[in-house]
Parts: sequence; C-alpha cells; structure tokens
Amino acid sequence: MQYIGIDVSKDDFHVAWNDEKVQIFANSKEGISSFEDSLHHLQYDRQATQIGLESTGIYHLLSSVLLTDHGWAVVVINPYITSKAIKSSLRQVKNDRKDALVIRKVLMLGEGYLFTDTPEILRLKALLREYTSLTKMKAKCKNIISIQNKYQQTTDEALDSVFPQLIDSLNENLKQMKKRLQKTNSEEQKLLQTIPGIGPVCSSALVAFIGNVHRFDHPKKLVAYLGLDCRVHQSGTSINGKGFITKRGNPVPVVCFSMRLMWPDSIIPNLKCFLRKN
Repeated sequence: MQYIGIDVSKDDFHVAWNDEKVQIFANSKEGISSFEDSLHHLQYDRQATQIGLESTGIYHLLSSVLLTDHGWAVVVINPYITSKAIKSSLRQVKNDRKDALVIRKVLMLGEGYLFTDTPEILRLKALLREYTSLTKMKAKCKNIISIQNKYQQTTDEALDSVFPQLIDSLNENLKQMKKRLQKTNSEEQKLLQTIPGIGPVCSSALVAFIGNVHRFDHPKKLVAYLGLDCRVHQSGTSINGKGFITKRGNPVPVVCFSMRLMWPDSIIPNLKCFLRKN
C-alpha cells in the first residue's frame, strides 16, 4: 500500500509523496487535475493507494469529491489527531510542508475514515450548516434585546430596535428550513426519528455527519465523536473541574445535539440502546 498525505488550505494544498518530497498544487479543479496527472505519471495504482487529508471545514471537500469520483481512496483525518502528533515531536515545527508529512505518517498508522459523502449528503450538510448559522444568529439577537431592555430602563424614550423584527424573520426562516429537512427524509432518517427525542433536525445531522455508523465499534465512541462526552480531569483521588461536555466535534451536530441535552430526558441513552440493537 502506498500513502500520500495532503495538507489543504484555502488557495492550495501540499502533497507529501514520501518522507521527503512535498509538492504544491492549486486548490482548484485545475490543480487537482494536475495532481492526478502526477499520480498517473508516477504510476500510482488506485487499488493500492490511500490519500489522506484533514477535515478542514469546506476546503478539503473539492479534492475529496473529485478524487473519490475518479476512483481514488480518500481518507479524512481529524485535525486534532494530527495536531497531537505535531505536538508530540521535540521541535514542534508547524508549517504546511510539515503538516503534509505528519498527515502521511498518521495515515500510515491507520487513522481516519474513508470519504463516502454523496451529492445528497453534501447538500444536506450545507442545509444543516445554514440552519445552525441561523440558530446562532437568533441567539445573538436575543442577547442584544436583553441588553437593550436594560438600556430602556434608564430612559423614558422608547428605543426603536430592529432586532425583534429580525427574530421574527429568523423564526420564519427556521420554520421553512425544518420543512425542507423533513422533505429530505431518507429511510435512515425515518428510522432514527423513532428514537424518543430525535426529530428531523437531529436525524438529518446524524445521517449527514456520521456516515457509516458501523465504523464506531462502541456507542461511547460515537458520543465522543459528536463532542457530547463529559470532560474529566482526575489524578489519584483528586477531581478538578466540573464535567461539562467537551464539544470537541463538528460544530453543526454539536449544536443540534447539545440543545437536546437540556431536556429532562436525554437522547443519549436512547441512542446507545438503538445502536446496540442495530
């Protein structure tokens, strides 16, 4: 098996062919095509090659989609893993070239998961990101309204604020987006919604961001992937700090699920039970 590490940024990506050689390509369709030409020129076999890259929000998607469509095995790696690998070195040198080499080494250790997102899943992810952004905007508007109410107490004149109208508009948009999410219901989403506490938003987040659930061999690993595991700081008999959830995961499913944790009946036990049965 041959391994290639790629460090992706906004405008370009660094390719580590081996322990020494690193090459730069443009992060565009033309640059990815040039990278594939190099793969063919160097006689890399699709069946015996793994290409590893970090999950970088949106910048890695173009490479992942095009290379996967052309038959290459693309492995997505959590940036936290590569960050820990860099920090474990004595010199702790960090640049794009070094990152590409580290990604290749991490890939060789078997880290990451195969990129399998379909166009439908990518569209669902985009919709969920928009829904999450609107939810955060609504929360910010509420905070500003609360601050303005305090200012209102200091004057007799009414403060003409646009934020109540903004919240009304956001609520209407969120309502419409929930309807759009309901229309995307796949068989997996319908099955997940049979779990108490999981609706169209959470089921969409599960299907979009988890992928093949069988890559998690225990429910606790899935909970940790979603960033819903509790932070623990313990040494000997001393326990320091409270057990807040880590939120160390993709921000979209974290937002979708962390809101549910405030409910009296947490969905996590139900989700664990569901996974054991399936």
